[in-house]
Amino acid sequence: MCDYSLHSVKSRRAKIGDKLTTRDFGTGTRGFAASEDVNVAVCVLPGTELSFSQEVTCLPTGLIPWRDKVIEHKTAIFRQIHRETIAAHHDALGISGRPHGASDNTG
Repeated sequence: MCDYSLHSVKSRRAKIGDKLTTRDFGTGTRGFAASEDVNVAVCVLPGTELSFSQEVTCLPTGLIPWRDKVIEHKTAIFRQIHRETIAAHHDALGISGRPHGASDNTG
């Protein structure tokens, strides 16, 4: 689904075969955008398998903040985490069977 921080952004449900990109929507979070209109957030249901055209990279954090972290996988399962916390990011990518982290950290 679309995280709480994307409620003010125009959105639609994901469709099989969609070509998506990650985008900063200016709401303090990133999300998936429609390739035909980058201003539309695409809401993915939990349990959806995603396939990426290249290895997943995460935004720089930690001790080496200028280097992207590369996750050596090209598929992931979309999940929701920390659902009991109201004002928190809930969207995550499950890579290798474990949630990796909030999707707003992927680039």
